[in-house]
Amino acid sequence: MRAASLIIILAALPLAAADAPAPSPDFPDGYRDWRHVSTGLIGPHAPAYAVNGGFHHIYANPAALEGYREGRFPDGAVLVYDLFEAVDKGGDVTAQGARRHVDVMVKDSRRFAATDGWGYAEFAAGERTPRPGIAASQDTTCHACHQRAAARDFVFSGLRD
Repeated sequence: MRAASLIIILAALPLAAADAPAPSPDFPDGYRDWRHVSTGLIGPHAPAYAVNGGFHHIYANPAALEGYREGRFPDGAVLVYDLFEAVDKGGDVTAQGARRHVDVMVKDSRRFAATDGWGYAEFAAGERTPRPGIAASQDTTCHACHQRAAARDFVFSGLRD
């Protein structure tokens, strides 16, 4: 009887794993002390402005710095995209405004095997819990877009000189 119950439980495990939500990276506390990789500005003329408009600062932990230098990111690499509003200060000056959100990419080949080793999360300003739905749609939303950078291990940014 015990053996039959164990077989049924073990047989159901792959089904439960298939129905489980995709894992989500944790909020990277202390990322502003990491290496600043670059800053960009998505302005009102860009198609992505409505969702991602503003100043975006990219930070990399030590493993991600190694990835930038080597061309392949090792497990443990974490990249942070810190997005702030762009505020017009009267013609000639555009200043950084309020934080919009924080996006995170984590390289873990086992945990995120379905998305070429990368896990993605988005955190609303001031939140430490990922926005719902991002983990479940990593392959169709985040990673689908990052396919354009497959030759660079799915990372758009480059390490500035």
